[in-house]
Amino acid sequence: MPLRLEVTASLSDKVFLGNLAAQLETGDVPSNISRVILNVDSGNYYTSGDDTGRTLEVACPWGSQAMADSILAAVKNYSYQPYTAEDALLDPAAELGDAVTVGGIYSVIASADMQFDRACAPTISAPESDEIDDEYPYETRERKETNRQLAQTRSLITKTSEQIRLEVENELKGLSTEFAVELENITGRVNGLDGEFSELSLTIDGLTVTDSTGTTKIKGSSVETDTLIVNAANINGTLTANQINLSGAITWGDLAQDTQNEIDGAYNAASSAQSTASNAYSLASSAQATANSANSTVSAWKYLGTTYIDGTQLMTGTVTASTLRGGTIGILNDYGSQVGYITVGSSTTTGLQLISGGNLYLASGSCSVQMVGRNMSVSCNNFCPSGTAANLGNSSLGMWQAVYSYTAEIQTSDENIKHDIAEIPQKYIDMMDDIVPVIYKMDNGTSDRYHTGFIAQNVKEAMDAHGVSDLELAAWCKDVDTEGNELQMLRYMEFIAIMWAKIKQLEAKINGTSQEGSN
Repeated sequence: MPLRLEVTASLSDKVFLGNLAAQLETGDVPSNISRVILNVDSGNYYTSGDDTGRTLEVACPWGSQAMADSILAAVKNYSYQPYTAEDALLDPAAELGDAVTVGGIYSVIASADMQFDRACAPTISAPESDEIDDEYPYETRERKETNRQLAQTRSLITKTSEQIRLEVENELKGLSTEFAVELENITGRVNGLDGEFSELSLTIDGLTVTDSTGTTKIKGSSVETDTLIVNAANINGTLTANQINLSGAITWGDLAQDTQNEIDGAYNAASSAQSTASNAYSLASSAQATANSANSTVSAWKYLGTTYIDGTQLMTGTVTASTLRGGTIGILNDYGSQVGYITVGSSTTTGLQLISGGNLYLASGSCSVQMVGRNMSVSCNNFCPSGTAANLGNSSLGMWQAVYSYTAEIQTSDENIKHDIAEIPQKYIDMMDDIVPVIYKMDNGTSDRYHTGFIAQNVKEAMDAHGVSDLELAAWCKDVDTEGNELQMLRYMEFIAIMWAKIKQLEAKINGTSQEGSN
C-alpha cells in the first residue's frame, strides 16, 4: 500500500546502510518547493514564495500569511531523492519516515517491502514524482484559481494600524463590495456592471452618498443635493428654495381670511386679464387675416414691368447683378410677408447667417451638398435623415475620423423587424479560434497610440477556412476608398454574439454540461 510522505522540519531517525544493498536504482531529483498555498476555504487562500519550483498546497481553515511564510522557510531547502534499494540489510528498528544513507545518497524510507527469510532484507524506496502524482494528483495553482473564481465569491479582511478593510467580490458576475474604517473616515462602496456604483462616506462633516447620478451630502441640520424627491413630508420650520416646481395644488389649513381674500381677488383679476387677452388675440388674428387677403389682392411687392427707385429703396420684379452688397437680404413670400433672411452677424465670429421662420431645406438635386468649415455645429433636438435610413459617412466619399457622444450608440434590435432567427452556428464559434486579436497603429493617426482589434484579412481567411461566406455573416465587408482602392472593413458589434456563444460553450464544458452547437 503506498504511503504518503509528510515532511517535517527534520527526519525522526537516521539509518546508515553504506553499500549494504543488493541493487540500488535512483530517480531524478525533482525541483525544490518554492511556493506554499494554504487554502482557508474555497474562495480564500494565503500564498508565499514564487513559481520557480514545485508548489506545496494544503487545506488549512485556520491558515494565515505568517503560517504560509513559516512553512515555506521550513521546506524550501529540502531536496527529495527518489530511489529503490533491493535486499537492503536494514536495522529491524528502522521505521517508515526515517532518514537513510545508502550507496552515497541521502533520502527517506517511504516504503519497505519486507522479505521474511533468513536475512530479512527488505526492498526500501522513495517513490518517483510521477508515482506521487498518481496517488495524490496535483492541480496547478492557475487551474485551482480558475475553479475558485468560476464557482465562488471571494472575500478578504485586512487590518493595519491605519485601516480595517472588508472586501467581497465575484468577478464572474462583475459585482464587488468594499467597506473600510479609518481614523477620520468610514467608507462603503458597491460596484456593479457597466461602471455602476454607489458609495457612502461618513466623516466628521456628515454623510456623503455618491453614485453615477450625482452626490448628496447629509448633515445634522441640512441635506444638499441636486434633486430631492419626496412622496410625503411634514415641514414644521421654514422652507427656503430658489425655485419650486409644483405639479399639484397647494392647500393651507390655517391661512388667515384676509390673506385668502387677497388671493381670491388676485385670481379673479388674473382670470379677467386672461379673458381680455384672449379677445385681443382673436381681434389681432382677424386683422392679420384681413391684411393677408389685401396683400394677396394687390401683390404689394410685385412691380410687373415697373421699377421704382428713391433715396431709401429699390422695388422691382427681378434684380440681376454681378455683385450684390448689403447687410440684410429679406426673403418674402407671394403675399409680401418676410419668411426668412440672409444677414451678417453682429460680431466677426458669427459670420453669415441664413435664417428661416419655418423649415429650412438645402437641396441640390442629384449632386452633393458640401459644407466646409473648421468647426461646424448643429443645434437641434434630433439630427436624423429625412424618410428612409441613410449612411453617416461613406468609404468612397469620406469617413468620419472620430465620433464623440455622451452615451453609446443605440441599435435597433426589435424582434418584429427581424426574420430567419436561429442560434449561432457551430462553425461561427469555431471560426473565432483562427481570428488573432492584435494591437496596431493607424497610418493616419496623430497620437501614435496603439489600438486593439482584428485584421479584416485575417477574419476573411478564418471565415473561408470554416465555410462561412460573407453572405452568411455580415461581420466582414469590403468597399473602395476615396482613391478607388479596395478597403476591407469589419462590423465589430457582430462579433459580440459569437464570442458570447463561445463563452457559454466553454462555461458549459467547465461545468460538465457541454452541448455541441448547431451546424
